[in-house]
This record gives sequence, structure tokens and C-alpha cells, in this order.
Amino acid sequence: MNLGKKTKFILAVSIQILVILIIIIFKYSVLTGGSAVFLEIMPVDPRDPLRGDYVTFQYKISSINRYSFNYEPYNGDIIYIPLRQQGQYWNVIGGISKNKNDMNNKLFIKARVVSGGKLSGAKSFSSFSDDNWDTSIRVQYGIEEYFIPEGAGRNFNFWNKKAKAKVMIDDYGNAVFKQLYIDDEPWP
Repeated sequence: MNLGKKTKFILAVSIQILVILIIIIFKYSVLTGGSAVFLEIMPVDPRDPLRGDYVTFQYKISSINRYSFNYEPYNGDIIYIPLRQQGQYWNVIGGISKNKNDMNNKLFIKARVVSGGKLSGAKSFSSFSDDNWDTSIRVQYGIEEYFIPEGAGRNFNFWNKKAKAKVMIDDYGNAVFKQLYIDDEPWP
């Protein structure tokens, strides 16, 4: 079958539009059907000259004690982290697993191990009982960056503020950032 240039172009554009629509529909479904949780955040950087105004977060639950895992994690693992509300924030409870079926009807969030886990293909691994062993595993949830209106991040200092994020989590652990709060007020 020989397709003309115009047909190939229309097909290529249609596929790109379809992919964008699928992403939008996925995010919208999490926002409308997910559970709302508040996560404590520690902002890192309010501006990037190449990308504009955005905030990069490190959540309090981004660094997890390795003893909370029910297995030895590898860097790059997709994991499921059960959460429990403690005061106004949701925090990690034990029983972190690679299998979401282990969550037993608990609210959980999906993450990726980015550091502190075993290296893939490593022949040796330090014991958990080593005195020199760092006991924290660093994870990312895919909600670490939040773009803000142009100019809103200039001359704004997050360091002396209480910051939290309202995050929606669906039944599969997928998270979508919904709103940033500074000193309990929606911002920006």
C-alpha cells in the first residue's frame, strides 16, 4: 500500500494528537476519581532560566527508611507505598512492595526507587546491619515539578514558609499534583 505524503502527514499528526488526548484523559480521570491527600513538601528551586517559573519539590516521603520495605529494593524498581494520615499530612507506613496486590485495600502511591537501593547486576550488597550503611531509599512519584504562572516565582522565598501539596491518587497508585499551598493558603 502506497500512501501519499499528505496522508502520511495527516496520520503522523493524528497519532500525536491521540497520544496527547490519552495523557490528558488519564490525568483528568485521576483528578476526578482519585483520593485527595496532603503531602508535606520542601521546595528546592523556584526558577530555571531555560524553562521558566516552576517549583521542584522534595516531599517528606521522598526519603524512606529501608526497613519499611518488605524486600531489598533495586534502583529503578517501581514500588507501591502504603500511606496513612497522621495529622494533616499523609505519611509512609511499613510494607512497601513491588506488588500492588500486597496493599490490602490501603491507600497507596506508586513510585520509582532512584537511589539507595541495590544496583542492577551488582554481585555484592552491603548488609542492612552495617554501621556505615545509609538506611534511606530515595524515591520519586512523578509529581516533583509544578509549573507556576510566569513571574510568580520571582522574589518569592519558600524557605521560611510551610508548604504542602494536594495530590490526587487513583486506585492504581498513580498521583497527580492538584494544588500547592503556602501557609495553608492556595498558591499562586
